[in-house]
Amino acid sequence: MIRNKADVDQGWAWVVMLSSFIAHALIYGLTYSVGVFVVIFLDEFHESSGATAWIGSMNTAACMGISPLSSVLINKYGCRSVLIVGSVISSIGLISSSFATNIYHLYITFGLILGSGLGIAYIPCIISVTEHFEKRRTLALGIAVSGVGIGMLTYPPLTQELLKRYNWRQAVLIIGAILLHGVVCGALLFPCKARLPIHVQLPKRKFISLSMFKKEMYTKLSINNMLFAFGLSIVFVHLPSYIISVGHSEYAAAMLMSVNGIANLIGKILHGIAAQHPTLTATRLYTMSFMMVGIVTLLCPFSSNYYYLLVYCIFLGTFSSCWGSLLPVVLVELIGLHRMNNGYGFIMIYAAVGILLGAPVAGKILTVIK
Repeated sequence: MIRNKADVDQGWAWVVMLSSFIAHALIYGLTYSVGVFVVIFLDEFHESSGATAWIGSMNTAACMGISPLSSVLINKYGCRSVLIVGSVISSIGLISSSFATNIYHLYITFGLILGSGLGIAYIPCIISVTEHFEKRRTLALGIAVSGVGIGMLTYPPLTQELLKRYNWRQAVLIIGAILLHGVVCGALLFPCKARLPIHVQLPKRKFISLSMFKKEMYTKLSINNMLFAFGLSIVFVHLPSYIISVGHSEYAAAMLMSVNGIANLIGKILHGIAAQHPTLTATRLYTMSFMMVGIVTLLCPFSSNYYYLLVYCIFLGTFSSCWGSLLPVVLVELIGLHRMNNGYGFIMIYAAVGILLGAPVAGKILTVIK
């Protein structure tokens, strides 16, 4: 693969970063707001918490589990085509969910089809920015993935507003149409024409490679992602229901999830800036933020006060934002840019296993103890 110096850290690279930012808002903003839809499905189909939680878990697990396929497609067709295709599949999955008559239909449409589309679309958002930046890579990734925060901020109140004006099927249909805007983002993911006669030759990207598994730290990082995803899926799927169960309204739950989104947005940018400090490596900051997510979540059940939960959502959003903003940088440092595509795709499989199990296991426990 040949990259032109004119495209690195300047010029069209910033357009790619902006496109990735918007795509993150559309794609992962929806994934992290899945708990809002779980509440809707609970009210509509009256199934158990555990059975309904599988919808959200299958969605996020499919999103991450299909990442290796997305990596393979990028190696063959490029980021531009893959993001466009993923956006179309995502829209089809969400639009078809509006016609569901039971949660088993939603397992397929909202869970597998929508999740797979989001997963195919997500990887090119990360890879494109990683390839277009070197010196400013951490900052650029921090800004790009902060689009997730915009999505988390927007989707919950947007969904609530749509539910006031329409029924839930019409609301889901409209959001499915919004997802199609990812096609426009994908259309912008191509390099600008050469402006300087300076070229950098990178190692040729293999169609598929497993060489990163030879590094012990890559395996450890993969297991780390699986455990973190297990816990985080419980929080994001069940937190809205928990907020309602302790006496707050659905609107209050949606607002708290939006606050979480704002904190996530700011946190990603702050992580990107902080990781550029010469005395604070991306790996060290990544580790400290993971620890803080666990600590604040352990403290969450000690009070049902609205402002207490507000503070929790702020800390949760801020520290959990390190996952998207710092993981690509940590991977590049660990396995190199030429292995980044396959490395990021396969590490998402571990995360998918954690997410697939996390929320349903918690839902089953909740059903038993009730």
